[in-house]
Amino acid sequence: MTELTAADLGLPEGPQMMTAMAATSGDDRPDFQMPFKCGETWQGASRAHHSPTANAIDWTQGGSTVNSPVVASADGVVSKVKDLGGSSYGKYVVINHGSGWSTVYAHLNGFNVSSGATVKAGQQIGIVGSTGNSSGAHLHYEQRHDLVDRRTVFNGSVFSGSGSWSKSLTSKNCATKAPEPKPEGPGDGGTGSTGMVDLASADLNGDNVVDVAAVEASTGKLWLYKGASTGTIASGGNRVLLGSGGWNGMSNLTGGDFNGDGKDDIAAVEESTGKLWLYKGADNSTIASGGSRVLIGTGGWNSMSSLTALNLNGDKIADLAAVDKATGKLYLYPGTSTGQLASRKEIGSGGWNGMSNLTGMDLNNSGRQDLVAVEKSTGKLFLYPGDKGYLSPRVMIGSGGWNGMSDLIGGDLLNSQLSDDLIAVQNSTGKLFLYPGTGSGGLGARKEIGTGGW
Repeated sequence: MTELTAADLGLPEGPQMMTAMAATSGDDRPDFQMPFKCGETWQGASRAHHSPTANAIDWTQGGSTVNSPVVASADGVVSKVKDLGGSSYGKYVVINHGSGWSTVYAHLNGFNVSSGATVKAGQQIGIVGSTGNSSGAHLHYEQRHDLVDRRTVFNGSVFSGSGSWSKSLTSKNCATKAPEPKPEGPGDGGTGSTGMVDLASADLNGDNVVDVAAVEASTGKLWLYKGASTGTIASGGNRVLLGSGGWNGMSNLTGGDFNGDGKDDIAAVEESTGKLWLYKGADNSTIASGGSRVLIGTGGWNSMSSLTALNLNGDKIADLAAVDKATGKLYLYPGTSTGQLASRKEIGSGGWNGMSNLTGMDLNNSGRQDLVAVEKSTGKLFLYPGDKGYLSPRVMIGSGGWNGMSDLIGGDLLNSQLSDDLIAVQNSTGKLFLYPGTGSGGLGARKEIGTGGW
């Protein structure tokens, strides 16, 4: 993208010595928070050659990205509201926070403020879009000091990575600021882990009880937490290393038997290339290494979101469901015995970018998987029963509050023969909860299976 000048930013040339308009934290940096509403979890990513620098963050939220509210990271004055049309930053807003600090919000679909307006942290300034030089809906975000793009910090903690990276974070941009929680992580006892991301469910040891695979955001390692039929998973001290690094460059992990050999596999999108890869399982708590992975999608998969294994026809080979970010349509890619995917078919005509946390699971014990998803606008949880390759009309199974949960995954953890169970992370605490399936399309009372750090 074209580099923004001082005039483009609506800021004076040279160092700025104005009084800060927001609480500072040591280096006179305002108390910046995420540019999203309190409690929302988003995926942030960057790369070595990102424009203007690798410090800039691109934010997405699966199928719920487009038209999501964008809010001010800190108190300030709007210095620029501009539309560059189909080039560069597209529609963008700049906020001057004083003491030389500013924030940039780009590729917006629309504005909620005008130049010169005074804004408070958490106040909506626009909506996420894909205007300008953009290949898909996302928010391009920068924190600048004296016009220069700086390392991103939220709630006093650095949010960054190395090379091409991607990890999730939950917004603390709340009316009453809460301290960043420091729960003991599920793996290393709280020695700096920033949590687990991209959870996937798969029976990777062949005991017919689902396990949990998850990426450690701080290291890029992929870990396996073995499930037990008591409805628990292995503790951090007993987890098994599946991938030694680089997994924070992958996204949309999902587990299932994609080639019909009776062993669950992991599929994931490589963010830097948009390719879809299959890591075959061996029923011995391992998956294929990077050198042995199989390419099952040659490109463009970073334009899809909310990938989940979803076997709708009961043939024992996992199919793949995904939302087209641009249209909001839901597609099913049938699985085959070769591990490759057949031509996709539309199973949802639109509006699926208003749903999040899609997961396939047999919740009504029909022998075919159903689709479970959260409606972002209401926080309600819905079940879309599977029916011979398509989805039946939805049924509400959670009346609200589910937009406070993330990384929903389904599978048979209790091994009760009733139905699959639902596993989810509580954003506010980092705890992992199990919601047992009742066998009739509903969920039982939840129980805690991870004490924090998720």
